[in-house]
Amino acid sequence: MKLTAAQEREKQAKLRVLRKELDQEIQEQLEEKNALEGLTDAQRFQVESLREEDLQDPAKAKLVVEALIFASSKPLTPAEIRKVTKALTVNQIEKIVAELKEEYKTSGRCFELLEIAGGYELSTKKEFAPWILKIELQRKARQATQSALETLAILAYKQPLTRAEIEALRGVDTSGVLTTLMEKGFIKIVGKKEVPGRPFLYGTTEKFLEHFGLKQLQDLPSIEEIRQMVESSVKKDELIGTKKIVDVPQEGTTPPSGTPAADVSEAKNELNDTY
Repeated sequence: MKLTAAQEREKQAKLRVLRKELDQEIQEQLEEKNALEGLTDAQRFQVESLREEDLQDPAKAKLVVEALIFASSKPLTPAEIRKVTKALTVNQIEKIVAELKEEYKTSGRCFELLEIAGGYELSTKKEFAPWILKIELQRKARQATQSALETLAILAYKQPLTRAEIEALRGVDTSGVLTTLMEKGFIKIVGKKEVPGRPFLYGTTEKFLEHFGLKQLQDLPSIEEIRQMVESSVKKDELIGTKKIVDVPQEGTTPPSGTPAADVSEAKNELNDTY
């Protein structure tokens, strides 16, 4: 029986869908195999020992879904969860997520389960934003202070320098730090370097000297002086840690009194005398 044009198109469409599903399944199996091959034997055993039949237990299934959402750095879709769990359907996953939402709501937790971009994500509630912002500001302030001091130190000893030269020494982008230091008045543009592009040259200002109590840049301590100050303030042994080596006496000899070995020997003799 000859198929009509419409039937032929429908058949080809079904074949394309089937082929796509098979390709996706094969790709998933290859990805899983490659991931397993990159693990150590112990890790591979732990992964392979996971049993999908455990997900038949609703309590365990809920914990697994919750763990996946918690560990994900981006919203996790039902399809992505199903790809991992395999034994759970999309409807089961959606039901579990609804239960988790209700549990978080009734227990008054500081976080909630949100649906974002077609996926699920755990997020702290809005009323806690001011507190989270405060600790984020503290963290950024510490980073900014450290970056600013590093940049100032480089400029103080090697000025004038271009931004590219500073970044080459620090190993990170310094555009934001330079802008901040200029706004605070600690550095300024002192000219342009005579190279292609003529980039700006930066140097420290009078305010920099005032802030650090310096009369002139020559009053900065030398690198050797800084090294001596560090070595005198912190003992080398305290930095790297030390281990005391205890000499173990040979059999038939008596260790010097007051040593750990002597203390152990005396304790043994006391025990022998007692028993």
